[in-house]
Amino acid sequence: MNRKLTNALLIVMLWVPSASAKEIWVSPTGNDANPGTKEKPLATVQMAQRQARELRRGNDPSVKGGIQIILQSGTYQLNEPLQFYPEDSGTANSPTTFCAEKGADVVISGGVQVTGWQQVKGNIYKAHLDRETKLRSLFVNGKRMHMAGTDVPVKGEGNWGRYPIDGSEPWALGAGSAVDGIKFSSGDIQKYENADDVELVQFNIWTQKILCAREIEPMGDTTVVKLQQPYGAIATSMAWAGAINYEKSFVIRNAYELLDSPGEFYFNRKTKTLYYYSNGEEMSTANVVAPTADGLVHIQGESVNKRVKHIRFEGITFSYDHWNLLDVAGSHGFAGIQSLGLAVKYIPDGNWHPSEYNTTDVPRGAIQVENAEYIEFIRNRFEGISSAIAINMVNDVKNSRVEGNYFNDLLGNAVSVGYPQHYKIGNEEVKPAEKGTSLSLADQPVDKAKIQTYKAGIEGLCENIRVANNYIRNISLDFRQVEAITSFFVANTCIDHNDIEGTPYGAITCGWWWGNSGIPASKVAKNNSISFNRAGNTHQVLDDGGIIYLLGEQPGTKVEGNYLFNGPRCIYPDDGSAYLSITRNVVNNNSYKWMWLHLWTSRCHDIAARDNYVINNLLMDNGTNNTIEKTHSFRDKAEFSGEALKIIAKAGIEEKYRDIVPKEEPVKLSIYPENFKERDVFN
Repeated sequence: MNRKLTNALLIVMLWVPSASAKEIWVSPTGNDANPGTKEKPLATVQMAQRQARELRRGNDPSVKGGIQIILQSGTYQLNEPLQFYPEDSGTANSPTTFCAEKGADVVISGGVQVTGWQQVKGNIYKAHLDRETKLRSLFVNGKRMHMAGTDVPVKGEGNWGRYPIDGSEPWALGAGSAVDGIKFSSGDIQKYENADDVELVQFNIWTQKILCAREIEPMGDTTVVKLQQPYGAIATSMAWAGAINYEKSFVIRNAYELLDSPGEFYFNRKTKTLYYYSNGEEMSTANVVAPTADGLVHIQGESVNKRVKHIRFEGITFSYDHWNLLDVAGSHGFAGIQSLGLAVKYIPDGNWHPSEYNTTDVPRGAIQVENAEYIEFIRNRFEGISSAIAINMVNDVKNSRVEGNYFNDLLGNAVSVGYPQHYKIGNEEVKPAEKGTSLSLADQPVDKAKIQTYKAGIEGLCENIRVANNYIRNISLDFRQVEAITSFFVANTCIDHNDIEGTPYGAITCGWWWGNSGIPASKVAKNNSISFNRAGNTHQVLDDGGIIYLLGEQPGTKVEGNYLFNGPRCIYPDDGSAYLSITRNVVNNNSYKWMWLHLWTSRCHDIAARDNYVINNLLMDNGTNNTIEKTHSFRDKAEFSGEALKIIAKAGIEEKYRDIVPKEEPVKLSIYPENFKERDVFN
């Protein structure tokens, strides 16, 4: 089907409000024993959801025009995510929508209020917090605070010990051994009381590691941080930029002994005591929120034949979830191959390609969507999110939309679509790498069914997704290697008309699979659009990548009408990218070191770039069978003019959604102390 026609059909199929929809009203001051009318509303979203499910189960004629669950002003507290299953589905003629009452300020919050603060000494206060897991975020009077950590990053002094792997473990694809700990100078690191709370953070070019400790042991003038295993072994065994780089520094964080600066906090899980170093707040009246819910919404169908369908969220603020990093056999951490693709299995030689990416996973989102269709998030706000992804449409999501949303103050990214394991769909055997390649998994094939996340009948491609007209600022505050909008193996997906600025890494990525991987190109991704976006001021912490980054063969995919500014490798089709159309983009790359187009290897092939407008016509084309023509350079002119200005005016958020753009740019946020320059201290 023609891609333009496909996109047009997608828009037609999406939700249209009905005047005859059944209304269920909810208010924080309501009562779940009420009937759910405007005059007598329910008290919880969960009860409204249950009532809607019962109406559909009983085929109540009142829902013929749909169900609207209308939330009145206030905060709706969650202790766990809202769960949606196939029985919650609406239909094309009778959808279910959760929306704020017109003009209402509605917050769905996964946080709890912390009160009863007592002064410990000076500006340090404490309060009881009834939880058993690590606390990685805290908000005081609406402002995100940061985990207590070293003011100056410290250098590691090398590996310590070896962690043996016999290859039979469910998280291992072969036998070997890996790093068990990291040595530091005893002058740089103490023996903290609760060692298993401590995290080590390191950046390396385009990757980031968050390593969790299990024990800290002084050994003369050396202090060893022993890693939680087996995730420590997985995280330190990756090839390329995945290994520990002892030329780079570490931030040590999350220990009471490091609580020495305003805005820092530490939670002692053993005593259930939260400590906070006041920044001058009056703690007896301060509004302190600790995220509690492990995510906010989980939409989970059962299979490709039994999806959740026709549900919409509109006008709601989602805030204060928590996520405690990846969990592998009880050990935790965050170790990225690239972007949101995280290592979750030990590979003896560190090369993840021959597994066909089935050793790679992504974090779960604050909003997690799996096996679903016709799901919409329209005109919502996502603020104070602590998961690595705000909205994650990860497996078998079809004909869905994320449009007109405001994203700000996120530890991770705004939207992710697709899954790195979808190199191919199905249970075919994973073959060993070709002979002669420098790295391979093993000599024998791997049973994909044993290592893949989504099994046969559940695994499905994400396609016909629209991510558009979203305003995105202050993202990836902790998970720095993650772009604002990511997509893996996807088809007929539009990432259009978004406004993105100030990212630590790139702005938008689409695709997966590398040309030098030793495995054939995936045939899954196709007919995608990354167009009419406004994106810039990227790569403020990490290097490599691009403002718009593409990867793999994607027939029928276009990059058109974007306005890109202040970032390296502005349009970067990486190794193996092919069959792309790059047209009518404007690139304000006012630097002789910033390329507007980066085709660095012969494996970038069959790419056409035409009628692009650039300040500096600096590019690289080492590719094969590429066409680059009609590039308009403005280097010798004062500013863009003519057609370039028309493209700039059209890029970014469309008129229909422009009201979501704030009158003033949001304040730049950081989870590190003031005057802590990440790029300087980590590079």
